[in-house]
Amino acid sequence: MSRDKKVLIYEAALSLVYENNDLSAIKVADIARRANIGKGTVYEYFHSKEQVIGEALIYRIQQGLQRFARLLDEGLSFKETYLAFLRHYKAMISKNRHIYNLMTMNPAHVAVHAAVHAVIYPRLRQLKDQYFQLMERLVARSVEEGIIKPDPDRFDWQTAVLSSITGIFLHQQFPADFPHLGDEEVLEKAYSVYVKLLS
Repeated sequence: MSRDKKVLIYEAALSLVYENNDLSAIKVADIARRANIGKGTVYEYFHSKEQVIGEALIYRIQQGLQRFARLLDEGLSFKETYLAFLRHYKAMISKNRHIYNLMTMNPAHVAVHAAVHAVIYPRLRQLKDQYFQLMERLVARSVEEGIIKPDPDRFDWQTAVLSSITGIFLHQQFPADFPHLGDEEVLEKAYSVYVKLLS
């Protein structure tokens, strides 16, 4: 299969996941129609919609890792890079709300989730390793700039990063609970959490 056609199928599947909280309602025919190809063409390369969705999610994660790597190579300060990372995370959860339901295994669709998980799981360790290598580079930059203490423990910096993104997630999921906080203020608070936890 040509790379272009595969990307077309991935993008079509992801666009349907973005729009639809009920994965069981998505059919291979819907994916094919969205990609402007025949249903049979999808089945030539994928044995199920779960395989398409699983591989599409891997594709999206790889895209995110590539963007993160490019961001680290831009030569920005730690704060600029960290805020850009947080902005990307915020945009991702805003656009991909249904993917978060999928990744958190909404019990309403366990069978579909299990099939998608079976496709993703073998690659997950490699993707997580790539993510943590990139994050280690970012953490090292914060040490080099004297923003945090030297040699932070991996558990500590992972906790600091997760605390930052949890604040953004809360603001995105429950905006009515925090009407006094604007987007940029939330990003600054998330940055401050990282710095305070590792100072």
